[in-house]
Amino acid sequence: MIIKRIKIKNIRSYSEEEIKFPEGTIMLSGDIGSGKSTILLAVEFALFGIKRGELSGNALLRNGSDDGYVILDFNIDNNVFSVKRTLKRSVNGISQDSGFLSINDVTQQLTPVELKQRVTQLLNYPLDSISKKSLTYRYTVYTPQEEMKLILLGEKEYRLETLRKVFNIDKYKRIKENSKIALSEAKQKKKELSLFVSDIEQKRLLFKEKELKLSSISENIILLNEKLLVLNSELALNKNKVLEFEESIKKLNNTKKDFELLNFNIKTKEDSKNKNTFNLSQLEKQIIELSSNIKEINFEDVKNKIIEHEKHLDDHDKELKLINNNITSIRTKKISSIEIKNQINKLDNCPLCRQVVSIDYKNGVISREDDNLLKLDNDIKEFLIKESEFILKIKEIKVLIQDLKNKERDYEINKIKIKDLESKKETLDKLKKENEELDFIIKELNDKKFIIQNDIESNKELENNYVMNKKLLEQLLDSQKKLELSIVINNKDKDFIEKELMILKSDIENKEKASSKLDYYTKLCDWFDSFFINIIDIIEKKTMSKLHSDFSDLFQKWFSMLIDESVLKVRLDEEFTPIIEQNSHDIEYENLSGGEKTSCALAYRLALNQVINNISNSINTKDLIILDEPTDGFSEEQLDKIRDIIKELKMRQIIIVSHENKVESFVDNVIKIKKENHISKVIR
Repeated sequence: MIIKRIKIKNIRSYSEEEIKFPEGTIMLSGDIGSGKSTILLAVEFALFGIKRGELSGNALLRNGSDDGYVILDFNIDNNVFSVKRTLKRSVNGISQDSGFLSINDVTQQLTPVELKQRVTQLLNYPLDSISKKSLTYRYTVYTPQEEMKLILLGEKEYRLETLRKVFNIDKYKRIKENSKIALSEAKQKKKELSLFVSDIEQKRLLFKEKELKLSSISENIILLNEKLLVLNSELALNKNKVLEFEESIKKLNNTKKDFELLNFNIKTKEDSKNKNTFNLSQLEKQIIELSSNIKEINFEDVKNKIIEHEKHLDDHDKELKLINNNITSIRTKKISSIEIKNQINKLDNCPLCRQVVSIDYKNGVISREDDNLLKLDNDIKEFLIKESEFILKIKEIKVLIQDLKNKERDYEINKIKIKDLESKKETLDKLKKENEELDFIIKELNDKKFIIQNDIESNKELENNYVMNKKLLEQLLDSQKKLELSIVINNKDKDFIEKELMILKSDIENKEKASSKLDYYTKLCDWFDSFFINIIDIIEKKTMSKLHSDFSDLFQKWFSMLIDESVLKVRLDEEFTPIIEQNSHDIEYENLSGGEKTSCALAYRLALNQVINNISNSINTKDLIILDEPTDGFSEEQLDKIRDIIKELKMRQIIIVSHENKVESFVDNVIKIKKENHISKVIR
């Protein structure tokens, strides 16, 4: 990985700046607090984002700014990459916003987590760096001064734990821990399997017992089926007999019904004959009586007389009507005369001429009308006498007509009686003939009755035989049911045992498989206990020993390049703690001078970088190292040795942060930083 360019906006003391990085050795020069370390933090932020407890958004975003960003351009294997990360201030604090990753000018928008994942993959760092801080970057590319001091001066447990993670030695610890978990699970599985297969012999014995029982039941089923076959044959014969008896009894019952029907018919016919005989006697009496009651009537004479009298009656009615009309007319005339008299009495003047009507005239009119009234009264009397005479004659004629009509009705009644008499005579003849037929039928029925009675008598034992055979059939059917039930029960027992055998067989097979697994888990437990965990311990110790040896050699190498061995010597103890020796005596790190402390820290830092790069030969940051104030407290002589260190590193890009002017003489490029009015800028 080679850094090509970084663009910063609103990051710490920077308002907006762009810095280009060539290959070779580069010095970030400037006074203390000018903003040199900010560039290094910006590089780390661009690659990995903010880190809780180490690199927060509050520490990065410039005070008073609502947002900021870092764009970092770098090359890996001739591929050009550009990554952008952004910061945004809100009411809830400062957080990362989405950014982008560009690969050979192909840009993709990504979330902060996605960016970290992609960058980690590009750098070929361990994947666990995604979810936690990247120790590989921190101890190979850039280690802040304070963190390096913490490694050197901190608790040995912290140092060992950190180095184990950096060297990826902690994987052996994880392997052993996981192995113990796996061993525990294997032992648990072994225990479960042992318990599961503990009754396998009992199951096998039970399986044999069930097989014997199944064989016994199967034989019993065969015997029962044979018995059932014989019984079914016997049952079929008996059923046929019973059916024959039932058919015979059916016929006998039909015969008995015929016998009863004959008796009924005979009784019915005899009852009919008796009834007919009684009716004959009654009819004969009725015929005699009817014959005596029929009268001799001349119907035509009666009819003619009725017509004649009705004609007289009609004539008299007409005369009577005429008389009544005359009486009515006379009475009308009387009323008119009376009205004339009344009017003339009241009349004083003539209504036409208005002349006075005289009394003589009035008397003359009244006299005339009185004569007229007298005549009319005489006429009414004559007509009333005639009316009475005609009314009397009409009554007499009506009486005569009614008598004649009574005779006519008697004639009709005689006709009905005569007809009834003839009908009774016919009925009498018919009844006599019917009785003769009934006598013949009764004789025939009695003859049949005699034959049927003999037939019934001859079949008296049929019902007894039927009952006996029916009872035998029921016994056979009961035996058949019992046999069939016994077969069903045995078949159910057989099915149940077969299912039990299947379950037992499956159970035994599972236990046999489990037994094989038990052997496997037994061997696995032995392998973990006796071999694997021990071999991991050995590998871990040998690996740690090799790393310790390499680390110690490299530490001594880099230290000797900075400090003459005749003055000071260094080595690492078992906990990777630097041991400083002077005149064959160990001295404390704290008792060293400032330059000696810096030399020790730089040698430790360079040795750590080289060991990590050697064991992680696939990472893509081998050609890059950033040294933060590596010359603090150095003498002029020690500063000169930095040139040798740079040559010995043989890296494509070395970035040195320093405020020592002399360092500028042995680097390829110098980037000068200056802070004015609280804003850091590159001096161009």
